[in-house]
Amino acid sequence: MNFARFVEVNQQKLHFYTLGQGPALVMLHPSPSTGESLLPLAEHLASKYMVFCIDTPGYGKSDPFIETPKSLTDYTSFLHLAFDKLGLKKFSIYGSATGAQLAIRYGLEYPDAVSHIFLDNAAHFDDKLADKILEHYFPDLTPRLDGSHLADIWNIVSKLFQYFPWCFTTEEYALNRPQMPPFVLQMIAMDYLKAGSTYDIAYRLAFQHERAKYVEQLKVPTTIFRWNNSIITKYVDALLNHNFEKHIKAFMIEGDATERTEKMVAFMEEKTSGHEITDVNDFVINNYEKVHLDYNKPNSSAPEVKSNGKHLQDAWNYLIKNNPNETAASIQNYLVDWYSNN
Repeated sequence: MNFARFVEVNQQKLHFYTLGQGPALVMLHPSPSTGESLLPLAEHLASKYMVFCIDTPGYGKSDPFIETPKSLTDYTSFLHLAFDKLGLKKFSIYGSATGAQLAIRYGLEYPDAVSHIFLDNAAHFDDKLADKILEHYFPDLTPRLDGSHLADIWNIVSKLFQYFPWCFTTEEYALNRPQMPPFVLQMIAMDYLKAGSTYDIAYRLAFQHERAKYVEQLKVPTTIFRWNNSIITKYVDALLNHNFEKHIKAFMIEGDATERTEKMVAFMEEKTSGHEITDVNDFVINNYEKVHLDYNKPNSSAPEVKSNGKHLQDAWNYLIKNNPNETAASIQNYLVDWYSNN
């Protein structure tokens, strides 16, 4: 069983899920996803750890920063204050993609607080390719009243598993793998919709940080997971081609998704066996209350998911018709709520 909770620092709420008992493990998610996406893995780890699946500030149910972050340090310094308030003095960190870069930055800035770093989907990009990607990878997805941004989002999620980066659709960047089923694309599209126009803030800063030089500077025991079916395996390998000190090692994983989870969990448990049991300051943890949205929606389910993404526009058209004078941002919130409560 997991609990959705938050801790408040400087009048800003950090939302997270916590489950299990044992040494503390902080889990940091990819962008533009949320801590909820890590719960399936966290549930496997909860028999050995007290797991904290964090919603990065500005994502999920965590408050955004008042001022736009300029670097990953803006995130890690806030997280450090939140973890201190929770009583987390020493813990392991698992991070995937954006979360991996946050884990690296946290380990660089607060090495005494980190017992082990587990990096999943961590990569290296050379400056030339990185500049090229940054120019095209993060289009403006600000909600528009006509809903035209929905086609842009579906275009992104449809290409995410066909090309990396998704914005370069030539054979050089083709992944040559089957398309994901519509329900998977829908889940990812919902992440973009939930994050809204600021979906790219942590995402972009993490990408700019995706360099081997930062991993090389780590003094904390670190494991880099490498598995075959990641969309960025090529760039994970580019990271592993660098010569790291002996406390930074790769863990190569073969097999399907189920086997990958089993091997990853077993490895993490072995590496942190005997670590100190977490004693959390419960008095600063509060239950999260879901915000109720009051809008006009039908009693029927939202339009059925279609492989071309047209269902999003159909749902948008209904909501805009039956909720006149609302902003595009409000309609987007209603759209997410409708599908979330299907």
